[in-house]
Amino acid sequence: MADTLLAAAEAALRYNVRTLAAACPGGLDRALVAIGGAGGLDGSARTAAGEGLAVEGLTAGQTQLLERWMRSEGGDIVTDPAGRRAVLVGSMATLATVTARLADLGPQTEGLAAALAAALGGGHARPPLRCGDHLLEFGGRTLVMGILNVTPDSFSGDGVAGDPGSATAIAERMVADGADIVDVGGESSRPDSQPVDAATELRRVLPVIEALAGRLPVPISIDTRKAEVASAAIGAGATLVNDIWGLRGDGDMAPVLAAHPEVALVAMHNRRGHVYDDLGAEVARDLRESLLIATRHGIALDRVVIDPGFGFGKTPGQNLELVQRLTELRGIGRPLLLGPSRKSTIGLLLDGAPPYERVEGTLVLCVLASAAGADMVRVHDVAAIRRGLRVSDAVLRGIPEAVRAAEAPGPTG
Repeated sequence: MADTLLAAAEAALRYNVRTLAAACPGGLDRALVAIGGAGGLDGSARTAAGEGLAVEGLTAGQTQLLERWMRSEGGDIVTDPAGRRAVLVGSMATLATVTARLADLGPQTEGLAAALAAALGGGHARPPLRCGDHLLEFGGRTLVMGILNVTPDSFSGDGVAGDPGSATAIAERMVADGADIVDVGGESSRPDSQPVDAATELRRVLPVIEALAGRLPVPISIDTRKAEVASAAIGAGATLVNDIWGLRGDGDMAPVLAAHPEVALVAMHNRRGHVYDDLGAEVARDLRESLLIATRHGIALDRVVIDPGFGFGKTPGQNLELVQRLTELRGIGRPLLLGPSRKSTIGLLLDGAPPYERVEGTLVLCVLASAAGADMVRVHDVAAIRRGLRVSDAVLRGIPEAVRAAEAPGPTG
C-alpha cells in the first residue's frame, strides 16, 4: 500500500495535471500560450470544449498516444514543440475514455493514467478532515479559519502578545461569530518582519493554546514554520499545523506530523524571491511536492489541506491571478484554503486603505475563492466574512430549506 501511494504521489508531481475549467477567465488560452500552442486549437474545438487538462512530463510515446486517442474520441490536443507538455480538450466522457485506455495499456502509461484520473476526480466532494476529536465537513458551506495573532508586530495591528486573557476572549468571540477553526500564530510573516527564535514563539503561543484547548468547541491550529513549535503546540492541544512552507522549510516538520496521526496539516505554497514563468503550473507543482514529502513520511493525504499562498512571495498581480486560477488546483484533490485577509494587495486596489479598512475587499476575494472551489478561508474579520459567505453559499452550494420554503414578503417580492 505504501509503495502504491508513493507511486501515485510521484506521478502526480511528474505530470502536474491541472484542470482548465470553462469558468476560469482565460484559463485555456493561458495554458496554450504557456506551451507555445496558442494557435493550435481550431475554433470549433475551442467552442465545443467542455473540459481542459494541462499536462507536463510526457514522453514522446505518451504524447503520440494522447494525440491519436484524443482525436479519435472527438477531443483535441495541443503540444509544445518538444512533446513534453500538452493541453487536452474534450468532454468529460472523452477524457475519461482516454484515461481508461492509458490505464489498460500497462506500466508505460499507468502513472499518467493515474494522474489524469486523479485530476478528473479532484472536483468531487471532499471527505471530512479529522483534527483530533473534531471532524470538519466540506461541501455544505465554506469553512472559516479565524486568525489569532499573539505577536507584537502583526501587519494588521491585531496582535495580542503577552496577554492570554485578551487572546482567549478574542478566540471565543471568533467562535461565537462562526469560526470553524482558530489559528494561533506567534511569529509575524509579513514581508518586512523579523524572525524570532523558537523559545520566543513558544512563550507567546503555548499559554494561549493551553487556555483555549479546554474551552473551545472547534479545533485549534498552530501557525508556525518550526517543527519544535509545532510539536510543543500539539502537546498543548493544537490539532492542526498550519505550515507556511508546506513541509519544505524545516526538515523536522514532516516527522513531527508523522508522529501525530490525529493532527491535520495545512501545506502552504511559499517561494520568496522566485520569478515565475507560469504561476499556476508552478504553484500546483510545488504543492504536489509538499504532498510527496508528506507521503514519503507516512502522512496520509486525507489529513492535508493545501493553500496556494496568497501574499507570500507573489506580486499583487500574481495574487489576483492566483484567485483567477484557483480552479486549476482542484485537480490536486485536496481541500483548498485561501488566506487573502486584509492583505496589501487589497490596500493597493483601494487607494492605500489601511488593514482595518480592507474588510469588503477581503469578503469579495473570499466569495470569489469559494466560487472557484475553495473549501475554507482564513480571515481576521470572522463575523463579517461569515455573514457574507452565508449569502454566497446559499447561491453556490445550495439554497437553505427555510429560504426555499419562505413566501414572498409582499407584492413586489
